[in-house]
Amino acid sequence: MNASAPGQSRKGGSALQGHRGGEPELPAKLDRGSALLADALGKESQLVRRLDSLRERLRHNRLQLAVLGQFKRGKSTFINALLGAPLLPVAVVPLTAVPIFISWSAEPLVRVRFKDNLTEELAGGAPDSIREFLFRFVAEEANPENRLGVDRVDLFYPASILADNTVLIDTPGVGSTFRHNTEAALHVLPECDAVLFVVSPDPPITEAELDYLRQLKSKVVKILFVLNKADYVRFDERARLTDFLRDVLIRNGLWQPGSMIFNVSARDGLDAKQRGNRDELESSGFAEIENHLREYLAAGKIRTLTQAVASKAESILSEASTEVDLQGKTIAIPLDELLSKLQLFEHTLKSIEDQRHIVQDLLAGEQRRLVVELKSRTDRLHDNVCTKLSKVIDRKLERTEAPLWAEGAQRHLATAIESAFDSAREKLVSAFSADANAAFAAHKRRLDNLINEVRKAAASIFEIQFYGTSEDDVFQLTNDPYWVTQHVQESLIPDPSGLIDRLLPRTVRRARLRERVIKTTNELVLRNTSSLHWALLQSINDTFRRATSEFEERLNAAIEGIKKVIEATLERRRTRAFEVEPEVRRLDQLRAALFACRDEIITARRAEESSTPRATETVCAAHPSPKPIG
Repeated sequence: MNASAPGQSRKGGSALQGHRGGEPELPAKLDRGSALLADALGKESQLVRRLDSLRERLRHNRLQLAVLGQFKRGKSTFINALLGAPLLPVAVVPLTAVPIFISWSAEPLVRVRFKDNLTEELAGGAPDSIREFLFRFVAEEANPENRLGVDRVDLFYPASILADNTVLIDTPGVGSTFRHNTEAALHVLPECDAVLFVVSPDPPITEAELDYLRQLKSKVVKILFVLNKADYVRFDERARLTDFLRDVLIRNGLWQPGSMIFNVSARDGLDAKQRGNRDELESSGFAEIENHLREYLAAGKIRTLTQAVASKAESILSEASTEVDLQGKTIAIPLDELLSKLQLFEHTLKSIEDQRHIVQDLLAGEQRRLVVELKSRTDRLHDNVCTKLSKVIDRKLERTEAPLWAEGAQRHLATAIESAFDSAREKLVSAFSADANAAFAAHKRRLDNLINEVRKAAASIFEIQFYGTSEDDVFQLTNDPYWVTQHVQESLIPDPSGLIDRLLPRTVRRARLRERVIKTTNELVLRNTSSLHWALLQSINDTFRRATSEFEERLNAAIEGIKKVIEATLERRRTRAFEVEPEVRRLDQLRAALFACRDEIITARRAEESSTPRATETVCAAHPSPKPIG
């Protein structure tokens, strides 16, 4: 869901993205490789299209940061401080369930898209008019329960924090009186590279926030903690609050290697930016967190992307070298020998087709196995959660008189149902995803081997060098299926205060209550388990659909690429449209140029890989621990 607005290319942070002669290295190498491929194979070659796709992927790279926080933690003020202007509404009541995607543009623009695909825009304008326009669509007061049907809000603004293609996502406050706000915040996480989680001293962190962070752990790789409202406490209290927050996070298993806490005052940071006071900006803590976002997160993301793109480009250039080598060979050998070798290659393809069907059958069998395994695991989850909750119910009944059940036990049981299911769900998703992805990796190797068999057969028949290739992407389940457990309202738990129940003996009353409570509980667990099963089942089917489609596309491309080279050579030789020796020399030069381009990318990638650990250590050492802001 990237916003469609003009942006700037991301700056530095990687050897592959470094500058030489004023141009980024990898994009320049990809441009050169694309020109060489087009010259050697023609602009319509699939290899040319694949390399051009990599160029676009690198050019449009974005770093997406979600800003999360409980209602009234100062989240909107914090984002305003990052942007340097009071653009977002600062509400006294919760905002509605509509995230705001904030991207760079030379001119301010707000675009509101509705669920019926209509849009409304505000172009230009001062911060006050932008804030008032946004309020109409994202404030619960102006748009209660999103009755206007807003699907997405994009804000484009020329803020320096966005200039390197960073996208900030302002999410609705979690843990407010509106549960749909928390769910909307969770929905955007699959799109995010990292999360900025905003807390404040009043109190430093709540149990609701800890519960929410437990959900975040399985959904995002990196969480940075922002302890806002530093101006609310004395200087000597700031370090103590930071240490307290870190200790709570550690005790709850929420502190991970690389975690950081930034102590900031959003109000002071915004004021300092508006007045252009650098010293006050440093004191507010915003200079430190902005430097970290630019130098660490952006550099880490682009390092990962450039390494992946470089690896894929190497594979494409190797394949192209094989095709160019094949062109040279088919031009130089006698025509009757070429026809004989083509016939032999066609015969070999019959064996390849047999293997194709075997691989397809294995993929389909693996899909059926995972579907059966999923059903077994979700059934066990249902049974285990129901058994656990029945024990909770029995313990509660032993200590509670039935007429008093409605005075607190419903709330206790509702919490127990959500906690038990969410814990079991997380374990199931984690274990099942690991097993499924291991199976996908094994099939990925089988697919790569078969595709390479085509090239290997051609290399053997036409006596050219064989270069094996493999796509870096491994088939995996799509993002951990988003699911928030069915909210168990206390009214769903049976209330035994009716006249008939009051007239019954105590033991009978207790038995009737237990039966009704367990029945209701089991129904709620079944509803959640069924939804979880459906989400994972969809993920399995989507993954196998992608795997099968990509396999067919790559295998067909490998076969057709070789056949087209041979057929094109045959046509040229029949029409005598070229002289053999000059054409062979031209192809040799092209092949050498492709190898040189590929080797430059390999060298740069290996240098980047060897330097990555040291670069990470240097960045982390620059931020050894949160420090008080004076």
